[in-house]
Amino acid sequence: MKSKAKLILISSLIVTFVVGTLVVYGCAPAEAPADEPTAEPVAEEPAEAPAEGFVVGYDIYWVGNAWSLQLAEEFKYAIEQEYSDVVKEVHYTSSDGDVARNLANFEDLVAKGCDIIFVTPITPDNLIGVVDEAMEQGIKVIIHSSAIDSDNYTAYINTDDYEWGVKAAEYIAEAVGGEGKVAMINGIAGTGAAADTYAGAMSVFEQYPDIETLPEVYGDWDSSKTKIVMQDLLAAHPDIDGIWTFSEPGSIIEVYVDNDIPFVPIPFHGENRELKLWQQYRDEGLEAAIVVKPSTMSVDALHTGMAAIMGQSFEKENILPPPVYTYDDVDDLILEGMADRIRVPTYLPEEKLRELFD
Repeated sequence: MKSKAKLILISSLIVTFVVGTLVVYGCAPAEAPADEPTAEPVAEEPAEAPAEGFVVGYDIYWVGNAWSLQLAEEFKYAIEQEYSDVVKEVHYTSSDGDVARNLANFEDLVAKGCDIIFVTPITPDNLIGVVDEAMEQGIKVIIHSSAIDSDNYTAYINTDDYEWGVKAAEYIAEAVGGEGKVAMINGIAGTGAAADTYAGAMSVFEQYPDIETLPEVYGDWDSSKTKIVMQDLLAAHPDIDGIWTFSEPGSIIEVYVDNDIPFVPIPFHGENRELKLWQQYRDEGLEAAIVVKPSTMSVDALHTGMAAIMGQSFEKENILPPPVYTYDDVDDLILEGMADRIRVPTYLPEEKLRELFD
């Protein structure tokens, strides 16, 4: 098997998210994580792979923005680089953000005879039944990047979405001095990630009686939609003091630039455009913190899944703490001369990034 060490993150600052070294906090969507003992590593019997190798299934849940595109492309690059000698075939399906298609694609991957399936549930409950059936058949199921309301799977890998919401809200609460009006812009309504980040954020803002949170609105992780939402918010509430957003902060900053109004504190997500804007407008009062949900977690899912199917030890619950960066880190994170939409960190080489985004 090719060495995993060949995959190097672009950025010397990124924490190494190798599954075997993760701190496991336990999976509790939409609730504050409890202090629990570290889980014992799981070691399963290796699957009986045919001589030509394993059959792998991967559902691409959505490619509507750069993060979701990179999530899939990181996986594709890593499996080719690291596991081509033990994988016979990889079947890819695409759900396009559709719940029914997410379900149908999973069933199709089962029908194709996959030994292991990697999937991102579009809602927490839409795949429970089919995952149960796959597990009964002995198929390894790796849930990643969004939660499922079940613990019947081989392994689960995700950033702690609740904690992401907490970290972003803590930054905003501090930046506005514990008072003022805060806009709440989330991703796609009904998704586990959107629900959990919002719950985490509100757990913080509820501690500040002088902070008024505006009703939650949705940017759908879409640049154009988020711009429209922000313009509507400013029309109704020109006195916004801070913005908690889980959707396209770079687009929000562009609204402020286009309207020539003073910036307010906002959490960035690690998009190259955001970093460039911060460099450009920092002296004009742009304040931010970078709270990242890395698209590289699909590679962590791959490592975990392949360990499971090859009979190696692995953690069932892998909850990655969201990295937080400040302006001091921007010079090391930014990808100069490359497309605005790229998210950092990334394992993808420059050639591949240019192919995807230029």
